[in-house]
Amino acid sequence: MADIRSNELYNALKRLNRQIYRYAHQAMPPKAGLHRGQIHLLFLISRNDGVIQRDLADSMDIRPSSLTEMLIKLEQEAFVVRKQDEKDQRIMHIHLTAKGKAAVKGFTEANAKLTAAIFNCLMAEEIEKMLELVQKISENLETLDNPDSGTGNGRGRQPHGHHPHHHWD
Repeated sequence: MADIRSNELYNALKRLNRQIYRYAHQAMPPKAGLHRGQIHLLFLISRNDGVIQRDLADSMDIRPSSLTEMLIKLEQEAFVVRKQDEKDQRIMHIHLTAKGKAAVKGFTEANAKLTAAIFNCLMAEEIEKMLELVQKISENLETLDNPDSGTGNGRGRQPHGHHPHHHWD
């Protein structure tokens, strides 16, 4: 019985993810030509202006070369500036420009409206419990994905495109 309910929960979460993505895509304002990863990157930089490029790659769980490509595009569009560290020229600090700060502000306001609309059917206690459960599942998945934990599949995190996709419904 637990396996059936777990499968139902898995499918319900997949459906919910698609619904949220679809609603967010319709409800969010134009993204100034930015894709989701770039917007996420701008949010991360806004939380820690002057962040080191290597730390951003770790936070986003992407290869440093992929991050460099993203940053070059954002720099060309004047959302960010990259500055070399004065003491160690191998280190790059990333800063938002005024345009980048304005974009983050707009996305933050739109995101607040979006999340309020999505979760207005839940009481504060339900939101807290749901968040707790989602975090617990996320931690479990990270354990399964970590080759050092002894419980994972031994593959660890692999860059997108280097792992099989399973489509079970």
